[in-house]
Amino acid sequence: MQLGTDALARLKSALDRKLAAFSSDWKELGQPVLVEKASEQAKRIFQEYASARPSARDAYASALAFLRGHELDEFQRDTVASALNQEVAERQGARPIGSDRLAALFRYYEDEAVGGRLWRLTWFGLLVSYFSYNPLPAKGMEHEGWLSLRKLLARTWPHINSASGNATAPDWITTLRQHPALIGENAADEFADHYLGGDRAILDSIVENVGIPESSWFWHALVFSAVKASAAYNDEQFRAVIPRLIELIKSRPVFRDEALEALLARYHRIPGHPVHHELRDYVVGKDVWRNPKLKAAGIATAWNRVPDAVWRMVLQWVNEGNLRDFFDVLAARNSADEGRLAFWSRYMRQISWTRLIFSSETVSLARSNKAVRELIARETGAYATLYGNKNIDAFIMQIGEYIVVEFSTTGNAAYVYDLATLRFDRYSTTYHGGTEDLRYGFRTGARCRIIHNAGWQFSAAHELARLGIRPDDDKKSLRRPHPMPFEAQQMKATPPPQSMPAGPAWAPPIVPSRANKHAPFSMAALEAQVEQYIGAYIDDRRQAAGGRLWVEDPRQDIALGRQLKAWGFKWANSRSAWYYAE
Repeated sequence: MQLGTDALARLKSALDRKLAAFSSDWKELGQPVLVEKASEQAKRIFQEYASARPSARDAYASALAFLRGHELDEFQRDTVASALNQEVAERQGARPIGSDRLAALFRYYEDEAVGGRLWRLTWFGLLVSYFSYNPLPAKGMEHEGWLSLRKLLARTWPHINSASGNATAPDWITTLRQHPALIGENAADEFADHYLGGDRAILDSIVENVGIPESSWFWHALVFSAVKASAAYNDEQFRAVIPRLIELIKSRPVFRDEALEALLARYHRIPGHPVHHELRDYVVGKDVWRNPKLKAAGIATAWNRVPDAVWRMVLQWVNEGNLRDFFDVLAARNSADEGRLAFWSRYMRQISWTRLIFSSETVSLARSNKAVRELIARETGAYATLYGNKNIDAFIMQIGEYIVVEFSTTGNAAYVYDLATLRFDRYSTTYHGGTEDLRYGFRTGARCRIIHNAGWQFSAAHELARLGIRPDDDKKSLRRPHPMPFEAQQMKATPPPQSMPAGPAWAPPIVPSRANKHAPFSMAALEAQVEQYIGAYIDDRRQAAGGRLWVEDPRQDIALGRQLKAWGFKWANSRSAWYYAE
């Protein structure tokens, strides 16, 4: 049958419309960009499903039921996996991670994983709990619970990994395959160098894939890992990163003590280990390890974490800082330095102990003077106060067997006392500041009295040399300075006898030391050993009742200390010297 012209036109129009519609529906299939977009959408949906978490309401309900001791059904066992760190208000903020029922729950998860029955999303929930653990508010058995969770993940991961096959896997599976140490004891070590360098590309990817919150233990561990990694740097690189490490420790303090222990030990290996002011000021803070001078009093016990040599390093930093601050900050306020900082700096390496004593005026000044405020803050728990004079500060230092007292204003002499016969308690928290205590040597009892007249440095050096105290750079006299014998220390300082040459090289005769037949060393061996170390000397006080055999070592050499300890010597913090306990 033939169609009319109108009919043909209508048919053609209808066919054109169908063809146009068909073309519109299928033309996208030939455009790669649109195909890739659809693929990405499918992947995103898959990843969202593969890392889905139960609703907050369901997770909380399961955590509550678990802490109440209820028997959990299969759904609750799946949902509580991601809520092990959930604080439950009805149980006074307790968390499932600290429950005594945790072990039984973990046995269930492990049996299911080994049998191939554990839902992959349930294991992911355990991973979420692992990374969401915040150690700062942890209490009771919560930390032990977290450690058990880490072990559970490490044991069951091979089963989950194997079951996931080689096909498309969730991002968190891929991440753990690339970084299996994330569920090990050194989870953060491989990222430490990147973190120190400010490169967070890898970390950001991991954070997104496995879900690590800002409160996670992981960031604290990362700081400790950064400290450990820095120990392998050369000295210059290591010193350069210390300020950043300190800031990181402040922000993530969980492993603060371990980090400081590693930092200080590494710094001690730098030749001469010069003062690092930022490290010193941080570690001696009243909320950190406190002043190392307080170790002997049993107050700053954190210093027991490091070897004596490291403790002495920081103690020397503090002593030097106190000396400089006293004259730069306190004495300078009254224009009273008179060259005293330069003078006493010549004996810096022999200063084994210091004490700052603040007047009431100085304590009040701390409110408006930053330098004074920081000085007092550094000495919290170690300084004393004066009540006899409101505007005079004092400084006490120990050099060998002597205590030196300096004052912050002009017209005040310095006094050198014998430590063995000191008439005031050098650990007292308050002093009058007059002849009752610090200045008793004005009348009698001082080994020497240093008056700061013009040219006082020469006469003071002479007086100190008579006591066996010579400048650090006096190599000849430091070879083996001789201490005064016990009997001579009981007498007032007197001029050298006419038969002996006057001047810095003079010293009283030595009382011969006696041997101890039960000691594991002979006096000849001890003398030969000590003589090898510049500045070290033997002080044999056994001539007097109750006296001991001492070895003074102003430089506190590690090798000498090791040998003395092997021979049975012990270290006395109060005197900063070695003694043989007979």
